[in-house]
Amino acid sequence: MKLFTLGTGIAIGYLIGSKRGRAEFERTLSTVRKNAAEKWKDPKVQEQVSKAEDTAKKYASEAAGSVKKRAEDAKGPVADATVGAAARVEEAAKKSGSSSTGSSSGSNSGSNSGSSSSSTASSTRSNSNNGSSSSS
Repeated sequence: MKLFTLGTGIAIGYLIGSKRGRAEFERTLSTVRKNAAEKWKDPKVQEQVSKAEDTAKKYASEAAGSVKKRAEDAKGPVADATVGAAARVEEAAKKSGSSSTGSSSGSNSGSNSGSSSSSTASSTRSNSNNGSSSSS
């Protein structure tokens, strides 16, 4: 019986305490929100916010310009790598096609001429890019 009375007392104390604690928490939270809203409206705070926005815009603009320039600089090497990879794929297809029937080698002869023009285009791009990258 004593244990039951103790348990009931603890439960009632917990309920009463938690309601009072919740009310105190709500009051404190309300006060903090009110103070934060007042500080946010302060002209000094808004001045600092404006400075931070301007700084962020400046650096974002500079970063965007830098990224754009680097992307443009990478176009040539990426295109060259793509053409080189295509040539290697064509060569691999040609090698695998030569071990099979003769009809597939006839279709590869057309891609072979494309491969040589791709290689020529690749070397032309490399030469033009070498000149432009050395002037940068």
